[in-house]
Amino acid sequence: MNTRINQTKDGVKTYPLHTHNHYEIMLYIEGNGQMLTKKGNIPFSIGTIIIVPPKIEHGSTSKNGFKNISIGGSFEAFFSFEEPVVLSDTPSGEGKTLATLIYDNRFNSHKYLQVLISAYLHFLLQNIKVNKQSENSIKKIIFDISNRFSDSELNLSALLQESGYAEDYARALFKEMTGKTPIRFLTEIRIKHACFLIDVYANSLSLAQIAEQCGYLDYVYFSKQFKEIMGISPREYKNTN
Repeated sequence: MNTRINQTKDGVKTYPLHTHNHYEIMLYIEGNGQMLTKKGNIPFSIGTIIIVPPKIEHGSTSKNGFKNISIGGSFEAFFSFEEPVVLSDTPSGEGKTLATLIYDNRFNSHKYLQVLISAYLHFLLQNIKVNKQSENSIKKIIFDISNRFSDSELNLSALLQESGYAEDYARALFKEMTGKTPIRFLTEIRIKHACFLIDVYANSLSLAQIAEQCGYLDYVYFSKQFKEIMGISPREYKNTN
């Protein structure tokens, strides 16, 4: 286990991307900025807690400086994350209190230190379960895509940015929750709806009209996407049915 305080104050400060062979838990107690990862940037402010799994490249950057308490160790008995997990400290600052106690007692009794670490890890696990902010944000994106898929001008980048997270990070959260990228999720909804329209309205709507009702103004692109999802072209699907 290792514990340290990271602190910057003057000008823009960026830590280069680096990895650890253990989990690292960072609780930001001053400033704001972003943690840089190859999966996307994670915004942080006072009270943000980021749990970084082993071998995940990361580094923090801030324009006006920041301060965090970093606690690292082999916490596999508690965590099994493959991507960074973000949560917030409680309004009363329980996380900060525990992290500070761990830092202040890092050279004291090993037994007492282990009790503090165990309490901190259980605090994190409890709050990961109740922290629904990111989950609710992604659910809203899913809802918006599901209800607006027929809009040819639907802007996925704008939806991701409206979540309150950095676009790349919101995209990573979306894939973690659904198993699909936002564009793949949208494409599958559109093509499934196209199949429904062909099944029901094949005799009254042309394939081009069906494509438009599914959000595709370019029929060639629609046909390409349809074949990628269904394995056959829209016309072949129509003739088969």
